[in-house]
Amino acid sequence: EAYFALRAFNVEIASIKDASRLMGGRSRGTSSSTTASGILFHDEERNEAGTDSSLGSRLRMQWWRDAITGIYDSMDSSHSGLRQQQSSSSSDPLLNSLVASRKHNPTLRSLEQAIRTHGLTHTFLRRLMEAREVDLDVVQYERVRDVAQYGEDTVSNVLYLSLECAGVRDEASDTVASDIGVGLGLITALRSTAFRATQGECSIPMDIATEHSITMDKLYTALNASLNGDSDTNTTKNNNPQDAKEAKEALRNATSEMAKMASFHLHRARENQGVVPKEGRPCLLPAVCALHYLSILQEECENDVFHPSLVGGIGGGSEGLSGVERRRKLNLMFYLGRAWLTGTF
Repeated sequence: EAYFALRAFNVEIASIKDASRLMGGRSRGTSSSTTASGILFHDEERNEAGTDSSLGSRLRMQWWRDAITGIYDSMDSSHSGLRQQQSSSSSDPLLNSLVASRKHNPTLRSLEQAIRTHGLTHTFLRRLMEAREVDLDVVQYERVRDVAQYGEDTVSNVLYLSLECAGVRDEASDTVASDIGVGLGLITALRSTAFRATQGECSIPMDIATEHSITMDKLYTALNASLNGDSDTNTTKNNNPQDAKEAKEALRNATSEMAKMASFHLHRARENQGVVPKEGRPCLLPAVCALHYLSILQEECENDVFHPSLVGGIGGGSEGLSGVERRRKLNLMFYLGRAWLTGTF
């Protein structure tokens, strides 16, 4: 129960950014300026994009921060009395309403039970929330190591907490979880490339984008080419076949670079997974999904992150891809089952 409460909490705060955009109908447009070096956004454009983070998103994030801080404060005997006195003496109806709302949130109630039962580390939860809040303003990360750090601050911290739910607290296990988190963070960035592009964002960090001369226009060109079947006759009138070919090749090279970095961390975690106690092995199952996607991306799709089979089979080829998708799902189920039974991924 504690594990699922933790996962539900992670979904709650991870969805704040996208939920705000969908509800607010926010759009950054379908084009952007580039510098001579290929950088996707001018500084003023990036600042303008950053202000798009709605007040509602920050209020939701602050609600979670205050709620979780309140749980740990209530567990601290030296602060619980003071906090209760402050809460009861407050005459602000809005504040009282926010405090009362915590009692009616099932995810928070389950998370509180997990925190109290397993003594989950507050630092891990705090880092997770801080990283998610910073990401509200991110349009494109500056460096690939920033993407890796985001994976460490989000996925790795969830894995640390998952291990604590299983009673595993040791540095060697956390090191394996750290590698999985970094690898998953990079994989998630690649998987979200198509969706982020439709939001006017770029999942490829600026240093790699600059190295391979990737601009937003090239991202749209590559995406349109993939959705229209890559054929000359299907190429949109605004993009000639040569432009589409160059855009897809540039994106493949950038994808390959990030995929290799993810592969390094995931395979190092696989090599060192033996140090994780048996009771903590199920917590590492997300690595199976990451390795499965990485294998498909590199071997079957040749680093084409916009391959129709990776973005839902849209664009006219879904009938032919349905068999491929079923096979991949069956393979993933097999790998997950094997990892669950054997304790190794």
